[in-house]
Amino acid sequence: MIDLLQGALDGVERVLAWIIAALMLCLVVVVASQLVDRHVITLPMAAPDQYARVMLVWITFIGFALAVKNGLNIRVDLIDQRLPVVVRRALDTLFDLAMIVLSVIVGWNGWRLVVIGADQERLGTVLTEAWPSVALFGSCVLMVLFLVLRIAVRLAGREPPRASALDAE
Repeated sequence: MIDLLQGALDGVERVLAWIIAALMLCLVVVVASQLVDRHVITLPMAAPDQYARVMLVWITFIGFALAVKNGLNIRVDLIDQRLPVVVRRALDTLFDLAMIVLSVIVGWNGWRLVVIGADQERLGTVLTEAWPSVALFGSCVLMVLFLVLRIAVRLAGREPPRASALDAE
Protein backbone atom coordinates (compact mmCIF):
# COMPACT_ATOMS: atom_id res chain seq x y z
CA MET A 1 0.00 0.00 0.00
CA ILE A 2 2.79 2.42 0.91
CA ASP A 3 4.63 1.61 -2.31
CA LEU A 4 1.47 2.42 -4.27
CA LEU A 5 1.12 5.77 -2.47
CA GLN A 6 4.81 6.51 -2.97
CA GLY A 7 4.44 5.82 -6.70
CA ALA A 8 1.41 8.11 -6.91
CA LEU A 9 3.24 10.88 -5.09
CA ASP A 10 6.26 10.43 -7.35
CA GLY A 11 3.87 11.02 -10.25
CA VAL A 12 2.58 14.15 -8.51
CA GLU A 13 6.18 15.27 -8.09
CA ARG A 14 6.84 14.87 -11.82
CA VAL A 15 3.72 16.90 -12.67
CA LEU A 16 4.75 19.62 -10.22
CA ALA A 17 8.25 19.71 -11.70
CA TRP A 18 6.73 20.27 -15.16
CA ILE A 19 4.47 23.00 -13.76
CA ILE A 20 7.53 24.72 -12.26
CA ALA A 21 9.36 24.44 -15.59
CA ALA A 22 6.38 25.94 -17.46
CA LEU A 23 6.07 28.75 -14.93
CA MET A 24 9.80 29.49 -15.22
CA LEU A 25 9.49 29.68 -19.00
CA CYS A 26 6.50 32.02 -18.72
CA LEU A 27 8.34 34.11 -16.14
CA VAL A 28 11.31 34.53 -18.48
CA VAL A 29 8.99 35.54 -21.33
CA VAL A 30 7.12 38.08 -19.17
CA VAL A 31 10.31 39.62 -17.77
CA ALA A 32 11.87 39.76 -21.26
CA SER A 33 8.69 41.40 -22.56
CA GLN A 34 9.15 44.16 -19.97
CA LEU A 35 12.60 44.85 -21.38
CA VAL A 36 11.22 44.98 -24.92
CA ASP A 37 8.31 47.14 -23.76
CA ARG A 38 10.58 49.71 -22.12
CA HIS A 39 13.35 49.93 -24.71
CA VAL A 40 12.04 48.79 -28.11
CA ILE A 41 8.27 48.93 -28.70
CA THR A 42 5.19 49.32 -26.54
CA LEU A 43 3.49 46.00 -25.91
CA PRO A 44 -0.22 45.63 -25.11
CA MET A 45 0.33 43.94 -21.72
CA ALA A 46 -0.72 46.40 -19.00
CA ALA A 47 0.97 45.00 -15.88
CA PRO A 48 3.60 42.35 -16.65
CA ASP A 49 5.23 42.86 -13.25
CA GLN A 50 2.02 41.68 -11.55
CA TYR A 51 2.01 38.47 -13.60
CA ALA A 52 5.70 37.95 -12.82
CA ARG A 53 5.03 38.35 -9.09
CA VAL A 54 2.23 35.79 -9.11
CA MET A 55 4.34 33.30 -11.07
CA LEU A 56 7.24 33.77 -8.68
CA VAL A 57 4.96 33.09 -5.70
CA TRP A 58 3.68 29.89 -7.34
CA ILE A 59 7.22 28.72 -8.16
CA THR A 60 8.33 29.39 -4.59
CA PHE A 61 5.50 27.55 -2.87
CA ILE A 62 5.46 24.55 -5.22
CA GLY A 63 9.23 24.32 -4.91
CA PHE A 64 9.02 24.39 -1.12
CA ALA A 65 6.46 21.56 -1.14
CA LEU A 66 8.77 19.50 -3.38
CA ALA A 67 11.70 20.22 -1.07
CA VAL A 68 9.68 18.90 1.87
CA LYS A 69 8.73 15.78 -0.11
CA ASN A 70 12.38 15.05 -0.79
CA GLY A 71 13.48 15.69 2.79
CA LEU A 72 15.37 18.86 1.90
CA ASN A 73 13.59 21.06 4.39
CA ILE A 74 15.91 23.30 6.32
CA ARG A 75 17.22 22.03 9.63
CA VAL A 76 20.46 21.88 11.53
CA ASP A 77 21.66 18.28 11.52
CA LEU A 78 24.99 18.71 13.26
CA ILE A 79 23.78 16.78 16.32
CA ASP A 80 21.55 14.36 14.35
CA GLN A 81 24.50 12.59 12.78
CA ARG A 82 25.83 11.64 16.21
CA LEU A 83 22.54 10.27 17.56
CA PRO A 84 21.52 6.60 17.49
CA VAL A 85 19.27 5.62 14.58
CA VAL A 86 16.24 5.04 16.84
CA VAL A 87 16.51 8.51 18.38
CA ARG A 88 17.08 10.08 14.97
CA ARG A 89 13.93 8.41 13.58
CA ALA A 90 11.92 9.56 16.61
CA LEU A 91 13.16 13.13 16.14
CA ASP A 92 12.40 13.00 12.41
CA THR A 93 8.85 11.87 13.17
CA LEU A 94 8.46 14.57 15.83
CA PHE A 95 9.68 17.26 13.43
CA ASP A 96 7.37 15.95 10.69
CA LEU A 97 4.40 16.09 13.09
CA ALA A 98 5.31 19.65 14.08
CA MET A 99 5.56 20.59 10.41
CA ILE A 100 2.12 19.06 9.75
CA VAL A 101 0.64 21.19 12.52
CA LEU A 102 2.30 24.33 11.14
CA SER A 103 1.22 23.49 7.58
CA VAL A 104 -2.38 23.02 8.69
CA ILE A 105 -2.37 26.35 10.53
CA VAL A 106 -0.79 28.22 7.62
CA GLY A 107 -3.02 26.42 5.10
CA TRP A 108 -6.16 27.24 7.09
CA ASN A 109 -5.26 30.93 7.13
CA GLY A 110 -4.18 30.70 3.49
CA TRP A 111 -7.65 29.45 2.60
CA ARG A 112 -9.14 32.46 4.38
CA LEU A 113 -6.94 34.68 2.19
CA VAL A 114 -8.21 32.86 -0.92
CA VAL A 115 -11.81 33.58 0.07
CA ILE A 116 -11.10 37.22 0.92
CA GLY A 117 -8.98 37.83 -2.20
CA ALA A 118 -11.43 36.20 -4.61
CA ASP A 119 -13.35 39.48 -4.96
CA GLN A 120 -10.33 41.76 -5.23
CA GLU A 121 -8.82 42.43 -8.65
CA ARG A 122 -5.06 42.73 -9.20
CA LEU A 123 -4.72 46.06 -10.97
CA GLY A 124 -3.90 45.78 -14.65
CA THR A 125 -4.49 42.01 -14.85
CA VAL A 126 -7.30 39.53 -15.26
CA LEU A 127 -6.24 37.89 -11.97
CA THR A 128 -7.66 38.32 -8.49
CA GLU A 129 -5.72 38.66 -5.25
CA ALA A 130 -6.66 35.04 -4.51
CA TRP A 131 -4.09 33.65 -6.98
CA PRO A 132 -1.01 33.97 -4.74
CA SER A 133 -3.00 32.63 -1.78
CA VAL A 134 -4.08 29.59 -3.79
CA ALA A 135 -0.38 28.74 -4.21
CA LEU A 136 0.12 29.01 -0.45
CA PHE A 137 -2.92 26.86 0.34
CA GLY A 138 -2.04 24.26 -2.31
CA SER A 139 1.53 23.94 -1.09
CA CYS A 140 0.30 23.42 2.47
CA VAL A 141 -2.03 20.64 1.31
CA LEU A 142 0.83 19.02 -0.62
CA MET A 143 3.19 19.30 2.35
CA VAL A 144 0.69 17.65 4.70
CA LEU A 145 0.23 14.85 2.16
CA PHE A 146 3.99 14.37 1.73
CA LEU A 147 4.65 14.49 5.48
CA VAL A 148 1.89 12.00 6.33
CA LEU A 149 3.33 9.60 3.77
CA ARG A 150 6.82 10.10 5.17
CA ILE A 151 5.59 9.27 8.69
CA ALA A 152 3.67 6.22 7.40
CA VAL A 153 6.78 4.92 5.65
CA ARG A 154 8.82 5.43 8.80
CA LEU A 155 6.22 3.66 10.96
CA ALA A 156 6.23 0.74 8.49
CA GLY A 157 9.88 0.25 9.44
CA ARG A 158 11.46 1.69 6.32
CA GLU A 159 13.44 4.83 5.78
CA PRO A 160 11.67 7.35 3.52
CA PRO A 161 13.57 8.29 0.37
CA ARG A 162 15.59 11.41 0.99
CA ALA A 163 17.54 13.46 -1.48
CA SER A 164 20.81 14.74 -0.18
CA ALA A 165 21.86 18.35 -0.55
CA LEU A 166 24.45 17.20 -3.09
CA ASP A 167 21.72 15.60 -5.25
CA ALA A 168 19.94 18.95 -5.41
CA GLU A 169 22.90 20.70 -7.01
